[in-house]
Amino acid sequence: MEPLALPELTSHTPGHTDSERRLRSRERPSPERFAPLWLRASLVLATLGILWLLYPRYYIENSLRRQSAPNSATLVYLRLIVLAQPAVTETRVLLAKQALAAGNVALARYALAPWAKRGLEAVPLKIALLRLRLLRVELYAQRPASMRRAELTEVYTRALLLLAPRMGASELLRHAGAVAALGQYRVAARLYRQVMATTGDPAVRLKAFYGGIAALRAAAQPFDALAFARSELAAVPPSTGLWREMTRLALMADAPMLAASYARRLIGLEPP
Repeated sequence: MEPLALPELTSHTPGHTDSERRLRSRERPSPERFAPLWLRASLVLATLGILWLLYPRYYIENSLRRQSAPNSATLVYLRLIVLAQPAVTETRVLLAKQALAAGNVALARYALAPWAKRGLEAVPLKIALLRLRLLRVELYAQRPASMRRAELTEVYTRALLLLAPRMGASELLRHAGAVAALGQYRVAARLYRQVMATTGDPAVRLKAFYGGIAALRAAAQPFDALAFARSELAAVPPSTGLWREMTRLALMADAPMLAASYARRLIGLEPP
């Protein structure tokens, strides 16, 4: 008689099919996983970048103080800041200044674009002065005898005279020298006269006095140079150099009697 065959033992748990076991494994919570290190580092860097965007000027200005001249990386960074914060005036002003220092007219024009169509009298002075500086840079980029240079010189001169009443004495003094270098001697003399009327600094006043005389002499107008000097004479302290200059001016203007009077003051024979 053959022995009774026993059923084959398997690893199946009674009453649980394979599909049931797979279902239970999906329902079982998987062990907690942490974000990879690179992702956490990226989030930290992104946060730092946002903070950098929120407070750009402090970092940028500190960096610029350590630079003798703006480099291309600085200009790219500033442009990115402007793209991120297009309504922040201070950042646009900083970009315009650095672009002009680097001679990048296109980038400076981009920085000042929000104020390009407004009159100079209708924008803040710092913006107006940057637009004036942009005009001067564009002007100097033209060929000396070209028609475009002549056109820009006229535009620049008109803009300068429009802004002059809003400028301080030191700013006026710088622009008077620049416009004299362009051959606009009468405009320069007008600005020098305005400097003398607005400043209380004797040194600045003396620079404007001699600047006005030099501008009109360069224009081959000795009579006007003498008239300028005589009208402003009371605003400068008497000195040997002053009387020597007045004597020379009077002789150039064909005024020998006046020249003799100044010569007597020069040698001390006549009181100032």
